Amino acid sequence: MAVAGAVVFIGHDGKVKVERGLIWREDMRKAASNGNDGAGAGVANGEAIKQKPVHSERLTRMLTAHRTAAIQASMANRADVALAAMVSQLAERLLADYRSRSRVVVQINMGRPNLKNDAQNIDQSRAVAVIEDKFTLWTSRVEAVVGSDMSSFDWLLQQPQEDVLALCVSVSINTVTSREDSPTVEVSGLMSALSLDMADWWEPTADTYLSHVGKDRIIGIVADAVSPQIAHTLTKLKKEELIKVAEEHLSGLRWLPDNLKKVTT
Repeated sequence: MAVAGAVVFIGHDGKVKVERGLIWREDMRKAASNGNDGAGAGVANGEAIKQKPVHSERLTRMLTAHRTAAIQASMANRADVALAAMVSQLAERLLADYRSRSRVVVQINMGRPNLKNDAQNIDQSRAVAVIEDKFTLWTSRVEAVVGSDMSSFDWLLQQPQEDVLALCVSVSINTVTSREDSPTVEVSGLMSALSLDMADWWEPTADTYLSHVGKDRIIGIVADAVSPQIAHTLTKLKKEELIKVAEEHLSGLRWLPDNLKKVTT
């Protein structure tokens, strides 16, 4: 607290607000480098010093892109969850104080997130195949109406509204992040509502995971998911051979990294 300060501002209700206990990033770095120096020690032993992430930023974004595709594919058949997700975002934008708003997961706009920017192998995902089939079907239907004398609004009134709603909301989902942690409360909420288990949509192959992490990480995963004895036999293998053998051992075991697991409370 010796280096902390406060920010005073006007809230949406027109009243003065104060955010206390804030620290400049530069001061946090100084405190971390002087960990035994008075008040700085508490900061150095707390948030300022972090362990090295298990996954690189690039791999984390790739993993969460696959998570996004799985949520999209699951939601495309769940109009109830899609409606709740959309309405929650509308309600928060209009009714909640901006500081209490959750991280935006449902991007209510006219575009779709391009998951291939973060996961070049996303086209191989079964989830993408599911969502693309639905998207292509409805795109062809809407385009046919646009070229006719009937308005798209009149035509949509005659369609099963829940199917169109679920599809449009599902493809707006974007949970891609570079943060190395478990899913946020918002993402976990969607996964729980959809009964989504990422092991149904993703597994650790050379392309999706194993070639992007080090040998120690692969051996550690085999030790946890298979057995320490088998993992020990892999220690002297070269990286290429290790990846191949580990992929065979892990196949069908439904192992997931933490940022693809659903958080249970």
